Amino acid sequence: MNEDEGLTASEVAELLGVKQQTVYAYVSRGILHRRVALDGRTSRFDRADVEQLRLGRRRDQAGELRTILTTRLTRVADDGLWVRGRDLIELVRSGAGLPNVADLLWDSPDDEAWPAIEALGNTPLLLQTSLQDESAVLLDTLRAIVANVSAADPLRHDLSKRSVRAAGRRTVLAMSTELPIRHRLEIGDEIDRAAPPKIDAFLWRRLSDRSATAPQHRALDMALALLADHGLAGSTFAARIAASVRADPYSVISAGLGVLGGPLHGAASAAVHKLYVDIEQRADVAAAVGACQRDNGAVPGFGHLVYREQDPRYGALMSQVVEAWVDDPRLQHVYRVRDLVSERSAAIPNVDLALGALTYLGGMPPHAGEVIFAIARTTGWLAHAMEEYEEQPLRFRPVARYLGPSPSADG
Repeated sequence: MNEDEGLTASEVAELLGVKQQTVYAYVSRGILHRRVALDGRTSRFDRADVEQLRLGRRRDQAGELRTILTTRLTRVADDGLWVRGRDLIELVRSGAGLPNVADLLWDSPDDEAWPAIEALGNTPLLLQTSLQDESAVLLDTLRAIVANVSAADPLRHDLSKRSVRAAGRRTVLAMSTELPIRHRLEIGDEIDRAAPPKIDAFLWRRLSDRSATAPQHRALDMALALLADHGLAGSTFAARIAASVRADPYSVISAGLGVLGGPLHGAASAAVHKLYVDIEQRADVAAAVGACQRDNGAVPGFGHLVYREQDPRYGALMSQVVEAWVDDPRLQHVYRVRDLVSERSAAIPNVDLALGALTYLGGMPPHAGEVIFAIARTTGWLAHAMEEYEEQPLRFRPVARYLGPSPSADG
């Protein structure tokens, strides 16, 4: 959007059904962000921001915290998912992988290349030993890998963009290559320094005990790229808070990982995966969906807090999953869940439905989707961190209103 484009204050007021004074009150409270047009006087507003406010207007919930942050990174709306003004869905469909999307998010210059795997150095024996225990939770292993890379980086407190990008590349590659190998393929770990790393190839052999076809590798590649960033999700907000207190990049990633593991965030696809397994075992889709709904309160993989009409990531990823496993009879379980829930509910399918299908059909453990999510979203967390490092530090300080018992006079 050019600076002289967008909605005027009167147009915003008409859309929201409020007075112009109220629009400017929203600006002063941080609910809406305005920009000054080229004439130096007129206020302009992003239509997507206004629409999001219009659709999301509701009574404040008791104890609810609502805030709006301005960002130049990712725009999330029903009409698409945009990264720095580029249509992410089209980029991914045209062949972009996670390194490409990461460099777009990070605004990387052309002279910065992803390092070869051998440049990461050797993993300490203690971590190597712990990774042999396949009963360990995968997300806990990622946390250990991040801590390990952090400890090996004496420049981790350098918050310059170039240094943060270098830390990000090393961390993403370490997370993709230091999980225990489940399937040995004829794929070398060394890559051309000038070429994007084959993160999907590294990760597949660590998440699945099966070999993969090119379309199946592409499905994993697309999932990583599509999940790189999604606005101010809970884990990203945590990452920005960490960056606001000037935490180093590895601490920012750790903050994001701490929030990501919830069943309503990065772990949501695990419940979808388990639902497909249950259907396969029961041979009764309705009974399996009913049990899943009873246990989870809702059918995972449907509905979204932001999207009302479509989750564009779902369509892009699911189409590749269908292409990759078109001859697999288990694909019918995925179709049946989608059709049954759509018949009984208006909730839209979301990306977790497709991600759970990928991990299920790919022979991965249920929580593999959480690993894919975490590695992908690491790139987004660092993009937000770099943006937050340019803001005033310590700007997140909500005020708590005490509602407990009055202090006792006698102590």
